[in-house]
Amino acid sequence: MTKESHRKEISREEAAAEVLSLWEENQYSLRTAMGQLVKKWEISQWQIQTAIHSLVFETMRRLNTIDFVLNQVLEKSTIKELDPLTRNTLRVAAYLILYREEVPALVTNEAVSIIKRRRNKRLAGFCNAVLRKVQQSNLEDTITSSIKQGNREYEYCVPQWLLKSIKQLLEPEEAKAFLSTSLQNPSVYIRVNTLKDNAEQAIPSLEKERFRCTPTPKLSEVFKLEHGNQPVVHTTTYQQHLIYLQSLASALVSRVLNPQPHDLVLDICAAPGSKTSHLAQLMSNQGNIFAIDNMLPRVQELERNLNRLGVQNTHIIFSNSFQLPFREGFQVDSVLIDPPCSNTGVIQTRPEVKWIMTADKIRRLQKVQASLLREGIQRLAPGGFAVYSTCSVSLEENEHLIRNFLASNSDFELVFTEPFLGSEAFEGMTLCQRLFPHTDDTEGFFIAKLRRKISSK
Repeated sequence: MTKESHRKEISREEAAAEVLSLWEENQYSLRTAMGQLVKKWEISQWQIQTAIHSLVFETMRRLNTIDFVLNQVLEKSTIKELDPLTRNTLRVAAYLILYREEVPALVTNEAVSIIKRRRNKRLAGFCNAVLRKVQQSNLEDTITSSIKQGNREYEYCVPQWLLKSIKQLLEPEEAKAFLSTSLQNPSVYIRVNTLKDNAEQAIPSLEKERFRCTPTPKLSEVFKLEHGNQPVVHTTTYQQHLIYLQSLASALVSRVLNPQPHDLVLDICAAPGSKTSHLAQLMSNQGNIFAIDNMLPRVQELERNLNRLGVQNTHIIFSNSFQLPFREGFQVDSVLIDPPCSNTGVIQTRPEVKWIMTADKIRRLQKVQASLLREGIQRLAPGGFAVYSTCSVSLEENEHLIRNFLASNSDFELVFTEPFLGSEAFEGMTLCQRLFPHTDDTEGFFIAKLRRKISSK
């Protein structure tokens, strides 16, 4: 056993630095890295988990600006040249000094203590010197100076390519609002799971826990949660699977598809099952859903989620979604295509996306998305409907992709995306809708609905 394994407690700063290091070294999502940290240190108190979670996500949201400040005070190296734990301990401490009203000396002392214990005294002295220079930095002046040099990415804490993309997509004030909102904590929405016999108890139960539950127009099963005396995942209501955490935009997608009881529904890239379980709920567990995914861990997660939520009408298929395992001539009434995307619409909830996605990766994703759309829609019966959705804000993954599909598939047409909660999509695609965090209080989504025409022959 290592020396660290004998320790029973870990500070929020050390824990946050460890999570960020796990993310960097193993390419985990932040949530996966958080889960590993909590398991390793056996952290059961939600208050401690929440403090660590907040520190991790707030630091990640501002990563490039924090690194910019640190690189300015480092004399003989850059932040990237340091070992992961030292680098991320400095990042966490710099965040607390620059963005939170905490005593800088105490923050610095904790960081020095971590490095002295986990690395060595020499490196601890180096960190002490760096953070004392950070204390003397003026963040506002630093950002103003960078703006004068044409570097506005530090003002909004986004990479240059994403800043350029957002500015091309939205008007200046809209772009500013989108980027500013993306640095804030997102609203929490839940979907009542009507597949459970006692689902009607969900909202009264949450209200007893002091949650304010605000209904959502046009989505009767979706509520916005505020306040509460603990995180909703720790409530009995959640643990009995009477509710499911899901963003407003994500829940809207299944409603737009609007499957009917006894329908045959194809759900491509179905894991982890948020939309699949909602489809089953809308179908009252009748009909048949064929849920496809091609990654075994995700398929296993999909199965666990559907079992917990009481879904009974879904057939989980572990398969390559580019070559669906159905006999020739097999057709369905509805298709949901929710392909892998850049996730640029969810940088509020997945801030790490900003630092791993690139414009080149988006172009490669577009080819994958187009292939999945073509494959899925081939199985749609005449008169049937398909919904294509992404949590991306790029034109390439959305309007451009749908426009190109329609240009080469004359037997399909766009239809109105009802319920309509967002705004009309761009480039004249008024039947499609987009949602944004700064205007719709939810993740950035694009939703298009297609109908296969009934032949007149």
